[in-house]
Amino acid sequence: LAECNKDILITGRRMNQAAQRVSLDVWEDGKRTLNPMAGWTWSDIIAYADANGVPVNEGHNFAYRAQAPIEATKRHLPNLPWEKVPLGKPFWQCTEKELKGDPAAPITYVFKSFGDIHTTVPVEPHESERAGRFVRQAKTECGIHTR
Repeated sequence: LAECNKDILITGRRMNQAAQRVSLDVWEDGKRTLNPMAGWTWSDIIAYADANGVPVNEGHNFAYRAQAPIEATKRHLPNLPWEKVPLGKPFWQCTEKELKGDPAAPITYVFKSFGDIHTTVPVEPHESERAGRFVRQAKTECGIHTR
């Protein structure tokens, strides 16, 4: 914070995102960090975004349809056997038929969380948004949250 000339850090971290965050406080005094959405759920987030017209990452507007499961540790590789399909809206606003297509793809992945390209992969819609983060690394947080 000091090198950015800032007094506090405001995050979007939530208690239900990971076991390490279950006891996340709204205010972390020692870290001078504010977590205003600590008690929110994924459902709260998307309901608020939809009700208030909050712009979301355009990456949420795509589905990745595959004929067979692709191991999470390989979903970052180029030329994967899936079809990237524009949905025209965030995936959570889609019906299952819109997500899977017609005929229905056996497996559909979506981006529920975004980090850098090296640490984030799409997940199945029913999975936690954190399931696609740090899949090839022995960590659960980026550096900004471990200071």
